[in-house]
Amino acid sequence: MKDFVEAFYYDAVEEEGGYDARRAQHKAFAAVIPLLMERELTERQEVCLRYHYVYGKSQSEIAALLKLSQPTVSRHIRTAKAILNNELAYCYAAVYTALDEYDRLAG
Repeated sequence: MKDFVEAFYYDAVEEEGGYDARRAQHKAFAAVIPLLMERELTERQEVCLRYHYVYGKSQSEIAALLKLSQPTVSRHIRTAKAILNNELAYCYAAVYTALDEYDRLAG
């Protein structure tokens, strides 16, 4: 399965100009990820994921900050990513279906 979380946080996307499928996907994910994090993840999963991807902390640094073991932090991140990736697969399908329809109607 594609790792949508990694792609969202690490793949560069131009934020300017025109229609682009990758930019559309990134904007859709930017709208959906905060909602999913709030509604689908435990507080610990959300905090670990946020520290790792938003603040660039290593698992060891997160463990020290939260007074957890590094394997526990790793499990929280892995579980959170699995949940988000599963949900983002639906978002991905919806975005590309809409873009295909847009292309069909515009062409």
